[in-house]
Amino acid sequence: MMAYWIAVLSVFALSCQVGCDDNAYDNHTLIRLFPHDTKQLEAIIHFKEPTGQIEVLKTSRGLNDSLDVLVPQSQLDLVQDFAKENKLTLEVKQNNYGRSFAFPERQPRRRVLHGFNIYGYNSFGAIREYIEMTARRHPDLVTLQDVGQSYQGRRMKLVKISSNPSAGNPIIFIDAGIHAREWVAPAMALYLIHRLTNDPEARTKDLNGVDWYILPVVNPDGYEYTRTGRSNRLWRKTRSKNSNCYGVDGNRNYGFKWAVSGVSSNPCDKETYAGPKPFSEPETQMVRNIMMQNAKRLKLYVSIHSYGQYLVYPWGYTGDFLPKEWKKLDSLARSVSDAVQRAGGLPFKVLSAGKWYPAAGGSDDFAFGAVGVPYSYTMELTDGYEFIFPEHLLKKVLPQFYEGFTVLGSQIRDEFGVN
Repeated sequence: MMAYWIAVLSVFALSCQVGCDDNAYDNHTLIRLFPHDTKQLEAIIHFKEPTGQIEVLKTSRGLNDSLDVLVPQSQLDLVQDFAKENKLTLEVKQNNYGRSFAFPERQPRRRVLHGFNIYGYNSFGAIREYIEMTARRHPDLVTLQDVGQSYQGRRMKLVKISSNPSAGNPIIFIDAGIHAREWVAPAMALYLIHRLTNDPEARTKDLNGVDWYILPVVNPDGYEYTRTGRSNRLWRKTRSKNSNCYGVDGNRNYGFKWAVSGVSSNPCDKETYAGPKPFSEPETQMVRNIMMQNAKRLKLYVSIHSYGQYLVYPWGYTGDFLPKEWKKLDSLARSVSDAVQRAGGLPFKVLSAGKWYPAAGGSDDFAFGAVGVPYSYTMELTDGYEFIFPEHLLKKVLPQFYEGFTVLGSQIRDEFGVN
C-alpha cells in the first residue's frame, strides 16, 4: 500500500507543474500528521514532497514531530485515509488557511526617511534604503559592499559592521531570506544590524574583536514575489526561468555534495528543485563569493530560516555520520538555545541537519565542508505559526533571539580573537 500512496502523491505533484501560482490557499486546510513509532515515521518519510494540490510545509524530524501539509478540500479524504491506514495522529490546525495571510500596508518610499519599523515586514526597497541610511549615519562602524544583482536585477549589498576594520578580526557571516516565504528571517537580520549599530552595550561588547557581515535578503526576487498577493505568499524558490517553470531552491543549489540527497530534479517542483547545476543562481553565487573572499577570517556562518525553532549543523547531505567536530558544533548550539530561553524565548531543537532529514546542496554544508568555516549553522526561527509569523510578535521575539547571537559572538571572540 505504501507504493500506492507514493504513486497517488506523485500524480498530485504532476498535476500542477504549470500555473501553480493560481492557488490562493483559501480553500486549503492545514493538517499535521504525527508519527509515534518507527514504522509510522517511515510512512511519514515516504510521503513525497508534492508540488501541486497537496503542499508540504514541514517534514517530520522524528517521533512525535509533525509533518505539516496544506490540503485542498478535494484531497482531504485521501490524507485522512493515509493517516488512518498508517495509524498516524491527525490534527486539523486551520481551515481556510489562505485567509490568515496578512500583508503589511503599502508605505511610500519616503517613509524610511521618517523612521523605519525595525519590528515590521518591510519591502526589499525599504530594506535597501534602511541599510544605506545606516551606513551614512554610522560611517565609523558600517560599510556596504555591492555584491551583485539578483536574477531580476535587484542590487544586493553586504552590510559590514566593525569597530576596527583594520584589525583583521574574525568574521561572523549571517544571511537570511534565501527562502522567499520566510519573512521573519530578513526581519531578524535587520534587527541584528539595528542592535549592533544603535545599542551602546552591543557596540561595546558584541563588536569587540569580532566583525559582523550580514546579507539581509539573499533572494529578493522571491521575497518581493511573496508580497504581491495571497496566491504567492508561500513561494519558496528564486524566480529564475527553468523550462516552463520558475525558480530554484537556493538551499539545494550549493556546490558541495550537490543533489546527492533530498532534492528534486523537476524544475516545476515548488519546493526542492536543486537547479540545473551547482550555483546556477546568481543569488547563491553571491553568497559563495562572500565566503570565498573572506575564507581565512570567516569563523562562523549562520543562515537564518523559519520555522520550527531548530538550530542544526552539518552534515545536511547525510544522516549516516557526523563530522568529527560535531561535539563543538552541538555544544555551542545548546549554549545559544540556553541564552534564548533565559531571555524568555523557546528553546531550540539542536541536532545535525542530516539527522533532521538529509538534504544536499545547503549553504551550511558548503561553508563547513568546502570553505572550511569552523562553525556553521542553519537557524530556524519561530514555531507554531508556520511561515505566517504575526508581525506584531516581532517586537517580542527578535530581542530574545538576539541574545543567542551574543553567545555566538562571544565564542568566536574567545576562540579566534586576534588579541
